[in-house]
Amino acid sequence: MNYEQAVHYIHGLGRFGSKLGLERMQLALERLGNPERRLKVIHVAGTNGKGSTSAMLASILGMAGLRTGLYTSPYMDSFTNRFGLDGADICPEDLAALVSALKPLAEEVGLTQFEFITALALYYYAQSKVDALVLEVGLGGRFDATNVVRPALAVITNIGFDHMEVLGDTLGKIAFEKAGIIKQGVPVITAAEGEEALGVIGEVARQREAPLRLFGRDFTATKRTAGLEGQSFAYVNQATSLELNLGLLGPHQLHNAALAVDAALYLKGQGWPVSQLDIQRGLFAAKWPGRFEVMQRSPLVIMDGAHNIHGVNALVKTLQEVLPDKTVLLVTGIMKDKEPHEMLALLAPLVKRFYAAAPDLPRATEPSELAAIARSCALLGEHYDSVALALRQALGEAKPDDVVLVAGSLYTVSEARRALLDK
Repeated sequence: MNYEQAVHYIHGLGRFGSKLGLERMQLALERLGNPERRLKVIHVAGTNGKGSTSAMLASILGMAGLRTGLYTSPYMDSFTNRFGLDGADICPEDLAALVSALKPLAEEVGLTQFEFITALALYYYAQSKVDALVLEVGLGGRFDATNVVRPALAVITNIGFDHMEVLGDTLGKIAFEKAGIIKQGVPVITAAEGEEALGVIGEVARQREAPLRLFGRDFTATKRTAGLEGQSFAYVNQATSLELNLGLLGPHQLHNAALAVDAALYLKGQGWPVSQLDIQRGLFAAKWPGRFEVMQRSPLVIMDGAHNIHGVNALVKTLQEVLPDKTVLLVTGIMKDKEPHEMLALLAPLVKRFYAAAPDLPRATEPSELAAIARSCALLGEHYDSVALALRQALGEAKPDDVVLVAGSLYTVSEARRALLDK
């Protein structure tokens, strides 16, 4: 099959939904010769920030000269984005060949979409003989398809309310699912906060004799400067102090960066060929599209994949930090299974006008419904038939000092990026 047929096949597996349990993955990987056992993995879970942390750590490892894989979800511009290798996506022809080769196995075992993609990724990275694989969890952790690996290190970014219908309705329950990636004796680093979540993570780590490092206790990040061009900060642990520069914006990214740095230093201590200079250069070079990404300067266009309460709170803090007193025109599309009213209420004090739309997904809130929710938050605006139309209208109405902000879902950001880049 060609690339288009391969992606169509993968999307078709979505009809099988999500099924808890690792038995199908374990069986599929066994048939493939257990490629996961040939990989040195850093496993990354958390409510928000998994992708940013993973991208920063992969950039550092790549700067150290290691052949590095980066497996993330969802994709931004192309399905190939999900399978990074040495800073580049898998080529479409290679992806198509892998899908063709693994299709019979998927149908024999009955893999779901994410299980198939994950099995394909582990096989691809093993065949590519990577020195390191930064592996982002898809959903939760305990029963996630990625949780078939025994990593060199586990990282948990933070704990917040998201996917509560699957992970549970308390921070403790959600933390327990995220902590499912902690393996016996494998160190874990986390930036999670709050007594409830940290209590659960600490208890799981204790039971599994996994050394635990906490942001704020064992290492810290202190902001030096921040602006649209990037930010600088000091990372400090018990033995090391580093002055670092980061292109990714927002106070929350300092937490993510500190996690990546602490992970890199741990690996260095385990004999991995990572230097402090690699950390400095890798962090500065790290890119992660759709996370407070400046897409255009006049008018200023920013795209951020904030898709839950935790993410929107981080977005609001970033806007207040780097763009105080700016008028915001909000292009938004939010999934039905999120909290659109609460998300828009948080953004409302900063927004002059909204432009509601829906990305091309059944899960998306209907634009007219989203517009009604926005109006209930005392926001002014209209709804549009597509994200591209909403963005075009916002750009047409923007004054030179306005900020056009696209937020609410990574899927909304993905469609807006394509529309803007095509233009």
